[in-house]
Amino acid sequence: MRSIPTDLLRAFVTVIDLRGYTRAGEQLGRTQPAISLQMKKLQELLGVSLFAKEGGAQPTEHGELVAGYARQILALNDEMMLKLSNRDSEGKLRLGIPNDYADHFLPRLMASLARDGGDITFDVVCDLSHNLLRGLRNGQFDIVVAMTADGPSEGAFMTWKEPLAWVGTAPVEVALADTNKRKRLRIVCYPEGCLYRRNMLTALQRDGRNFEIVYTSPSLSGLEAAVGAGFGMTVLARRIVPSALRIMEPSSHLPRLADVVVGIYVGPDRKRSAVARSFAARFADMFVANAGTAKAV
Repeated sequence: MRSIPTDLLRAFVTVIDLRGYTRAGEQLGRTQPAISLQMKKLQELLGVSLFAKEGGAQPTEHGELVAGYARQILALNDEMMLKLSNRDSEGKLRLGIPNDYADHFLPRLMASLARDGGDITFDVVCDLSHNLLRGLRNGQFDIVVAMTADGPSEGAFMTWKEPLAWVGTAPVEVALADTNKRKRLRIVCYPEGCLYRRNMLTALQRDGRNFEIVYTSPSLSGLEAAVGAGFGMTVLARRIVPSALRIMEPSSHLPRLADVVVGIYVGPDRKRSAVARSFAARFADMFVANAGTAKAV
């Protein structure tokens, strides 16, 4: 009997979910040629063609069959590692994550773990990404989700690009007319060091737009309250914009924004790394499953 490595199966379902080798490579922190080699090896081990010849990442009938089993195998693998974690690790799993990601994704993850009956315990810290990465290097965290500006930081377990969006509360045409009337854009943002803030201010300065920072808060709920009250505009990751706020597309008044790179990073502690990597893989699968973008209102 042949055994199929789980990393090949995880790469395979990621290619299908993201509909491409390049996007899967970005998600998994690997190059496109590396993903291609993994898919070639998987097909050789299975002895079947997994992708249609002219369909890019379109799975064949065999590919769809393998994908179904692969998801079950990965789910069981990750569940096993999580259930063993209470015996194999000391203390809680220490997770560092940006505030808005915690608000948006952690409730879903905790609900999933509760349904599976997992007994792993957590210590969660929300902070700016550069503080979280420094904490990981200093041994303060087992897993960190962090944003970086110019490509992933060293040692990423998985990475992906996160599109950003201008966010306000008034209808787009009203907000832009009001912005033009005042001539100075009122900015609501996270404190200094936040990549949303850096990208937003860089875009405004690049386009010669006048602006003033009128409100800062370290929490997503604080930003939502200020923007929702019409106090100013902000920039957030497009897919985690609160439902009460509106996405405003770039225009003559709102400059285009660069994407940020988000990565999942696992600490080097050998006693905890197997559990941490298993949890990171489950976390990563959730990010892939929820990779849809919000629509402009």
